[in-house]
Amino acid sequence: MNNILSRVGTLAAGLTLVAALASPAQAAEPPTAAAGFLLKIVFGSLQAFDLEESGEDEIRVRIIGPNGAEYIGWPTNGDEADTKAGTCWVWEYSVCTAGSTERAAGAYKSQTTVAGGSFTIEVWEDDHIGDDLLLRIPVTATGGYQEIDAYSPAGKGFSYRFRGHLEPA
Repeated sequence: MNNILSRVGTLAAGLTLVAALASPAQAAEPPTAAAGFLLKIVFGSLQAFDLEESGEDEIRVRIIGPNGAEYIGWPTNGDEADTKAGTCWVWEYSVCTAGSTERAAGAYKSQTTVAGGSFTIEVWEDDHIGDDLLLRIPVTATGGYQEIDAYSPAGKGFSYRFRGHLEPA
């Protein structure tokens, strides 16, 4: 019974995110080829080339809907992951550079959107004074399979790369 209730709660949370990530016009109508079919946000890998702090960064990934709602992406417990330079966290597939240290990232909270929907993937570093944004990736779903590949802005003193994609759900 708890498993069924957990699945119902997960489904309700997913439908809430779809409504939040969809434009108001799309949210009002069921997903169709014309209105925009469901797309799953897939995390591939996140590589740390150069850190924001010395020693280790404590990082997390969030998904921000167009209405500003924030969804935990990874780690799923709301904590951070200790990351050293050269670490490449791998979720679904590895696109790590040669010589990097690959680490299994484990589970992430899979989210969906619709064709034409928009959202932002953000990578944050937990700091004692205040959290630092390492990477912001605005995405507008064009429909069908779509690559997501982004680097931290140059000249910031740190360097990260996120790889993922959108695929039909």
